[in-house]
Amino acid sequence: MTEWFLGLAFLLGIFKILNMSSLAVAPDIYIKDRSSAFVKSILAACPIFLEPYIPTLIWGKSGHIQTIVYGKMGRVQYPDLKGDRHEHIMSDGATSTFDVYHPLSEHQAGGDYSLLVCPGIANCSESPYIRTLVHMAQRGGYRVAVLNHLGALRDVELTSPRIFDYGSTQEFHHMVEDMRKIYPNSSFLAVGFSMGANIITKYLGEHPDHQKHFICGMSLCQGYDVIQVRPQIMSFFLPRLYVYAMTENIKKMLQRHRNILFSASAQEKYGSFNMEKIFSSTSLEALDEAYSCKRLGFKSLDDYYQSCSSGNYLNNVTIPMFILNALDDPLVPPCLHTIPREFAESRDNCLYVVTRHGGHLGYFEGGYFTPSPITWIDRAVLEFANAVVTMEEKQQ
Repeated sequence: MTEWFLGLAFLLGIFKILNMSSLAVAPDIYIKDRSSAFVKSILAACPIFLEPYIPTLIWGKSGHIQTIVYGKMGRVQYPDLKGDRHEHIMSDGATSTFDVYHPLSEHQAGGDYSLLVCPGIANCSESPYIRTLVHMAQRGGYRVAVLNHLGALRDVELTSPRIFDYGSTQEFHHMVEDMRKIYPNSSFLAVGFSMGANIITKYLGEHPDHQKHFICGMSLCQGYDVIQVRPQIMSFFLPRLYVYAMTENIKKMLQRHRNILFSASAQEKYGSFNMEKIFSSTSLEALDEAYSCKRLGFKSLDDYYQSCSSGNYLNNVTIPMFILNALDDPLVPPCLHTIPREFAESRDNCLYVVTRHGGHLGYFEGGYFTPSPITWIDRAVLEFANAVVTMEEKQQ
């Protein structure tokens, strides 16, 4: 009898950990006016926002497992893409690169449209989730340009002693300007994942001219305010593990490019680095304090993180926006959702979509244990993009 009770308790524990009792429901949508022409057109063209998001049956309702599977295992299958690499030498000698993937068919609207994608932290065009989205967009008639964050490409050497930082919009700006020159007749759609969503939002809001060539923006799993989220993440064990994993990933990047990042010329430019402190860091805070703040000249972490956050720029964005978060995202707690919610409820052309499940950039769906290679995010991006393109074509 005791063994039976222990077995039952174990099964109930697993059931609770996997959150299997949680219902799969349609996302919550925050908007200013559901009867507006924009909202009615988007919702009519995007059934994905009105239907339940059904995660992978066994583990998909756990935000932690969604996040871990996304971070460690990537996609079940992803395509091997062939793109054209472009380089831009910046004023400090850094070489920013982006890859362009051409449409595999004509767009249903008949025009020329390009998705400009900014990946998440330390990611690039070789990241599995980026490749999956790119291939799906290509088949939908889109050209896709993907920014490679400085230092993220394993086979590309740095030409200046710096890697990406969380809030810099320089590299994305140069990609936009180069794309304008190469494809002057193309309309642009901005897509950002996590840190990349922070960058595109900040870029769009920095100056009105930045929005002129975009017909919409898409912010996926953005964190909005680094300062506000820091104490919450560092107060809980599992979020700290994610931060530790990200820290280790960036330390590997620093190690890979160590010869130039910590060269004599780099230390002459930025001052001497405490190498022991940098490579013994177990959190992004410690790493940023030892490396990023010193390199960028910030006196405190708060000053640096304030410069990175997009919250002050979001209210300057006037183009149509699709903003997405999940309630079970372990890196973006619900307390941060007030920022995009207040923005969406004050604009006629913005949808803020909040799903019950999905984790941080996971959004796996389909199957009992093995998910579909196409995720809910992939489908949502393409449905929203097609809806905005259709509206643009009608206005011309």
